Amino acid sequence: MKEKYKLIAKQIKFIVTVVIISGVLIHLFMVYNTAKSLEIEDKKIVGIYLKYPSIDEYEVKFMLALNNPKTTEIEIDYISYSIYVENEFVGSGKKPHFIIQHGIHNYSFLLSFSILNLSSATKSLLIDGDEINIRIKGDVLIPAKFLGLFTWRYIKLPYEMEEKVKLNG
Repeated sequence: MKEKYKLIAKQIKFIVTVVIISGVLIHLFMVYNTAKSLEIEDKKIVGIYLKYPSIDEYEVKFMLALNNPKTTEIEIDYISYSIYVENEFVGSGKKPHFIIQHGIHNYSFLLSFSILNLSSATKSLLIDGDEINIRIKGDVLIPAKFLGLFTWRYIKLPYEMEEKVKLNG
């Protein structure tokens, strides 16, 4: 009779183990599938502005619209960006750690930079208020986390936008 109980206990342990492992794998698949389906719906350079009261500080503002088509919320490790004005690097930044729920969500970014280190041609364009070519490159980095505890893989969603804009403000 003792042997029968031991056999039943082993079978229960096995079933519980299989259920736990299956649950973990299903959750991991759902998170990975959601991360892979995340899309950049829209990207737009809003403008470039003189940062008052300074005469040599400017700000570039841009927007990204991220779409999470799945019902599972997804964690974003960060969104990075590097900004170039007339092909001259002016700065970079990151928006770290946030959650995207189901649907489309807009995120705005603002980067301040000084024109002191730019070429005289680019400085003239900015000071005169002419149309300026702005290019922004970056990545959305999404961690695929195992049980929400540790990251086993990153999914990188690169983006790039380039527009000619006129100085606003």
